[in-house]
Amino acid sequence: QYKAQVEKKFLKDLRSETTGFSTWLDSNDVGFTTAGTREVTELFGDKYFDFPKPSSLLQVIVQQGGASDIILDFFAGSATTAHAVLDLNKQDGGNRKFIMVQLPEPCAEDSEAFKAGYKTIADIGKERIRRVIKKLNEEEAGKLALKNNVKQDRGFKVLKLNKSNFKQWQH
Repeated sequence: QYKAQVEKKFLKDLRSETTGFSTWLDSNDVGFTTAGTREVTELFGDKYFDFPKPSSLLQVIVQQGGASDIILDFFAGSATTAHAVLDLNKQDGGNRKFIMVQLPEPCAEDSEAFKAGYKTIADIGKERIRRVIKKLNEEEAGKLALKNNVKQDRGFKVLKLNKSNFKQWQH
């Protein structure tokens, strides 16, 4: 069992009133990959991605920034970060935007994802974003509790890699 060490600091000794982000995260707050798997399975109706991070973990990390930041995930995978950003914006009325980068890494041909028509991991991520947006819009349509009476922009654009110098990504 680990015990957190507490370091006492006095206000007069601080250079800034802002404290740093704790790297000690409680699994009760951020969940396990089983929660991430459950999220993806609920959205898709099947298990298409192995060991996705839970969106609650990314929400804790994204909350360390502002409510109008641009969040970049260079290894987007199943787009958990986009899911977290969309959920956080709904919760707190934020205007965070996201950029998800995922090379068109092929899904294994014997995988459930491939059999369902998702040829690449990027295809899974795009569909997850679509489904999260649809779910949030449906929840919002049932309620008229829009922050500041302004509907959140939940659209997204997809840019695709055209030609690459990396031989494995050339078609």
